[in-house]
Amino acid sequence: MRIFLLYLLLTAMPLSAQNFNVHLVYLHNKDQSQYSVFRPQEFLSPRAVERKSRQGIKIDESDLPLNSNYINQINQTGAEIILHSKWLNAVSVYVSDSSILKKIKNLPFVKESKAIGFKKNKSETKLAEHFPFQEYKKEETIFGATLNQIAMLGGHLMQQMQFEGNGIQVAIFDGGFSSVYRMPAFDSLFAQNRILGTRDFVEGDEFVYESSTHGTNVLSCMAANLPYQVMGTAPKASYYLFKTEDVGSEYYIEELNWVVAAEYADSLGVDVINSSLGYTSFNDPKMNYKYSDMNGKNSICSPMASLAVQKGMLVVNSAGNEGDGAWHYIGVPADAEHVISVGATKPDGSRVGFSSCGPTYDQRVKPTVSAQGNRVVVAASKGYGYQLTDGTSFSSPILAGMVASLWSAFPEKSNWEIKDAMEASANQTNRPDSLLGYGIPDFFVSYLYLKDGGVAISEKGQVFDRYQFIDEYFDVIVELGLKENQFNSQITQITGELVIQKNMLVKDKFITRLLYDEVKSLPNGSYLLTLQNESYIFRIPFHVYH
Repeated sequence: MRIFLLYLLLTAMPLSAQNFNVHLVYLHNKDQSQYSVFRPQEFLSPRAVERKSRQGIKIDESDLPLNSNYINQINQTGAEIILHSKWLNAVSVYVSDSSILKKIKNLPFVKESKAIGFKKNKSETKLAEHFPFQEYKKEETIFGATLNQIAMLGGHLMQQMQFEGNGIQVAIFDGGFSSVYRMPAFDSLFAQNRILGTRDFVEGDEFVYESSTHGTNVLSCMAANLPYQVMGTAPKASYYLFKTEDVGSEYYIEELNWVVAAEYADSLGVDVINSSLGYTSFNDPKMNYKYSDMNGKNSICSPMASLAVQKGMLVVNSAGNEGDGAWHYIGVPADAEHVISVGATKPDGSRVGFSSCGPTYDQRVKPTVSAQGNRVVVAASKGYGYQLTDGTSFSSPILAGMVASLWSAFPEKSNWEIKDAMEASANQTNRPDSLLGYGIPDFFVSYLYLKDGGVAISEKGQVFDRYQFIDEYFDVIVELGLKENQFNSQITQITGELVIQKNMLVKDKFITRLLYDEVKSLPNGSYLLTLQNESYIFRIPFHVYH
């Protein structure tokens, strides 16, 4: 995300460290901190504390804010502190001349410093009126033009079961979210107060509806809600919108913005981070990474992205668009060990050439998984309608929304369990490669993988039956496609005696659910479910065990 014209004069001659006015200052320790891991409510939200407790994650020194005494002493040098990072135990400072930086380096608690970029001044912004209501052309299904990118991941089935990210909090890191506040596709977000907060880590304010439509398109992939036209993969989730990327330049400072945003998301109790960002080369060539740096360790933000997952969140990041370019490989923080790095496919599921390749330099599987990133449908930025776009920037949020929707079905599960179920459902799970990773996940299969007490039957007649012992109910899920189906179903004892019989006519649905809650009143024993329509007859044995 670079615009070089703005920096023509700066790049006329090589840049060196003394040209930068923002530096990252690392501190030795957090000694004599006023905070304690035994009082987490002083620096973490109740939701964050609960999320960590539920997942058995210990609150440790890395969660503690920086030592306030150290901060005060740095302020006294004449430097302006811009950002604090508790995970890095560091601050970014704006210094007007080298003498101030020298004073900082001489402080006994300062470990080292690193030039990372330039201070960004706040820009003026203007709000525009909301677009007036108008009719829009409706598609055949409720998913509209976005059906393919959603159905490729089994999202159409998850949404019909009303697992749409409900109760899950997502933070999006990007370069700007222009027009979001006035687009009809996002009306429900504002009407239901599901934009939980905004923060601009680049300019230091709360306004993010500026600078770029890139974040707008990313949000559309997850949160759009225009039935029969444009739908996201998690239209019922709640969102934080964070601007971490300076679209006018590329320096290490943006990686620091990323880290501080991740820390903030963690403190709020966010569940999923989507980052459609990547770093390989910079305006100052001395900052450029080499492929040997793609090991999850040699950058500012990749180790912290892994730490964010260890803190209880799931981090989903675009793999990058360098697959057919000179660089070829994934970038930072897609190289991070625990991050879900997402490659891009065409609408037919085959890889698209620009999708960045793996593996990491230390030979780990990357990308992790893949989703549609070619001819992706996003909400039009003006009025109603939609437009097409390309990039792993959009395969990432499509998949991140599905992660949120799966987690909304199992809020008691840990982030590792959700990630494992996703990978287990992918079509290359047993033969991952450096192009699509574990392949394209099917989140409906992931749902079945995590679920107890039921059976699923695909439209092609495949039976997914992992469940033998039933306690309170038996849940039958049948994938239908868009056609009318007459179902006859019955439960009999193994001896053949009829116990339960149901008939159902289903129209215009992708799936139907037959919930046999009568099972809770059946005595322990073995039973047979027979399910029949015009095309198939299924006989599925199960056992009741109270």
